[in-house]
Amino acid sequence: MKNFFEKQLKSNLPIKEEDFTKIKTKTYFNGEEIQIGDIVLFAVMLDEPVKTDVDDVFETRIELIKLNERHFDLFTVDEKRSVGCLPTIKLNKKRIENE
Repeated sequence: MKNFFEKQLKSNLPIKEEDFTKIKTKTYFNGEEIQIGDIVLFAVMLDEPVKTDVDDVFETRIELIKLNERHFDLFTVDEKRSVGCLPTIKLNKKRIENE
C-alpha cells in the first residue's frame, strides 16, 4: 500500500503548527483529528456499486479523502484505477468484518 503513496510521502510536508491554523477541515475521512507532524495524504475512495432503479444500472460513489499512513490497513488499492500520485482505494472488507 505504501508504494502507491510514495510520491505524496516524499512531496507532502508534515503539518506544522502554523499550517494547522490554516486548514479548514482538521479531520481525516473517519473523523480522527489531524495532528501536528502528520503527513496528510489524499486518495480517491470507491464505495461498492449499488443497483439503481434502472434495470442493470449500478452507481459507484467516488470521494476524495484525506488519510494518513496509520490508515493504510483499513484499505486495499484498486491497482487498475490508480493513476499517478492519487491512488484509488476501497475499504478493506476483511478488516471491517474482523472488528
